[in-house]
Amino acid sequence: MSDKHTVSDPTAVQRLHELNDEIPRLEKEAAGVGKYRAVTARSVARLARRRRYLRFVRWFRRPAARFELWSTAVMVVGPLATGIVFLILANAIFDSFLFMLLGFFLGVAVGAGAFTSFVYRPPDRLLPAAIEETDAKLHVAQDRLEEAVAAVTAANQRLHALVKERRELIATDKLQRAMLLQRQWKAMDAAEWKDYVVEVLRTLGAKVERQGSLGEYGIDMIITLHGRRIAIQAHGKGQQVNSATVNEALAAKTTTKCDACAVIVNRRFSGAALEAGERYGCTLISVNRFPDFVLGKIEL
Repeated sequence: MSDKHTVSDPTAVQRLHELNDEIPRLEKEAAGVGKYRAVTARSVARLARRRRYLRFVRWFRRPAARFELWSTAVMVVGPLATGIVFLILANAIFDSFLFMLLGFFLGVAVGAGAFTSFVYRPPDRLLPAAIEETDAKLHVAQDRLEEAVAAVTAANQRLHALVKERRELIATDKLQRAMLLQRQWKAMDAAEWKDYVVEVLRTLGAKVERQGSLGEYGIDMIITLHGRRIAIQAHGKGQQVNSATVNEALAAKTTTKCDACAVIVNRRFSGAALEAGERYGCTLISVNRFPDFVLGKIEL
């Protein structure tokens, strides 16, 4: 686990935000490069098959230079031999004269197509150029495949490193949050509680703007978290917590044009406060919910 900083450090918080943005982008990039690698690999496989076929054809036609009737003999014997093979297979599978006959003719047709390709496609005059062209294309495709494999490897290594870094930051973050909860936060008075809530919010990754001891807008702070501005009331021991407190937070939300509001206290809310919070959409964090809030299980 990295111990260079905790997530309460603004630089660590910023780095965690950067990782949360960069990792999905890199995952998308790695997926795109992976698709390109797969396409290139299929191209290499196709060109490799094409080269094997052309080289086989070149080898297959060599006797034609010494035997003038080689091509004719191949076109006669080849389909017949294939037909006989199909006939034998049909007999072994179906044991029927009709299927044997159909197998023979099917074999002749298949053999005729195959040996016609071997003998005439591509024509002899184009075969050397076709082999040379295929070799050139294959070399280019293989180079591209090597580059794609290297790019995928590099992207995956970078992604692994970023995920590991984020995991370490999150683990450090969890330790920091657990340490925050070890304090005697339930007994904190107003001033101490406000300072403590600010520390908690910064640990959670929020940017905090304190509103002064009296609260310019009737609230204690405005935070920015996950792109949202939230008006916060933080009342510690000795401060009154009722529906009026919730109403102040709701009014400040409107005045300051925040996206949401919350009241965070180290004791319980009254029934009227709970009802007001639920009715008008103000998040209430009481003594029972505060540990889950610190651990990130409750969001504002």
